[in-house]
This record gives sequence, structure tokens and C-alpha cells, in this order.
Amino acid sequence: MISHQGLSPSSIWSRGLEKVIRIFGAAGAAFILAIMVLTTIDVVGRYVIGSPLKGSVEISEILFLSAVYLGLSYTHLFREHVGVDLFVSRLSQRTRLVLETIMLLLALFTYGVLAWRGAGAFWTSLETGEYRWGLISIPLWPARLMIPLGVSTLSLKFIAEIVRNIRKFLVEK
Repeated sequence: MISHQGLSPSSIWSRGLEKVIRIFGAAGAAFILAIMVLTTIDVVGRYVIGSPLKGSVEISEILFLSAVYLGLSYTHLFREHVGVDLFVSRLSQRTRLVLETIMLLLALFTYGVLAWRGAGAFWTSLETGEYRWGLISIPLWPARLMIPLGVSTLSLKFIAEIVRNIRKFLVEK
């Protein structure tokens, strides 16, 4: 089925997913920038003024967790994860495709479980009003939300790649 723009629904879905992944990547980068600004303000406040920024450590921890999980799918989009292709590069294109699909299925299962468990942890945190105690109290549910959000997006990317690989395998007989 072709849409009004001449794109297939799967192509539209893939482009939409890529946009979400890029937004999450930008948010992760913004969180890293915020950590750097908070840390700088804290250090300057501590050693120049004699008054550190209250809660900067607690906020930085939450921002870091958010940046990591939102950045997972962005990193995968550009194939920047650490990998060793010493043996894989010697395999035929078809064998590599099969091997990559098997790896994607294993990753999908692993991250799918993490998304499911993370969603449960988020919901529990939201219901119980869980806080990160320190110099200031910070609710943990927003950070806990980033885990299932990030790994679910990565899982959707895995599904898109599995479908692409299966189509490629069937076409390249």
C-alpha cells in the first residue's frame, strides 16, 4: 500500500521512528550539557564563593541516567555501539545478514524484558511517590520513565531492522 506521498507505510513508520530517536538523542545531549553546567556552577560555588549548589549531585545522577537511556537508540541508529567484526567480516553477506538478525532478536528479547520491568518500576515509583533523598528531595519517577522509554524505542528500532533483514534475505536468494 502506498501513501499519498509515494511512501510505503513501513517507510513512513521508519522515518517517524527515526525522528523520535533523533529527538531522544538531542534530549540526551541536552541532559549531558545540563550536567556540565550544573557541575561547573557547583565547583565555582564551592571553591570561589564557598557555597556549593544544593542538589547538583542528585540532579546530575538523574540527568545522567536519562541521557544514557535516551541515547541508546540514537547510538544504535548510527551504529556507534562497540563491536568486533574480526570474524564477521570474513563471512558471506547472506550469513552476516542471518547472524545480525539472530543478534537483533536476542537484543530485542533482552531490551524488551528491560522495557517491561522498567515500566513496572516506573509505575511503582509514580504510585508510591518515590524520592531520591539528599540535600534536596527529587522525585524518581521521571528518571525511571526514561528507562522504558529509551529501551522501548531501541526495541522498536530492532524490530524495524529485523523486518528489513528478513525482506532483504527473501529478496536476495
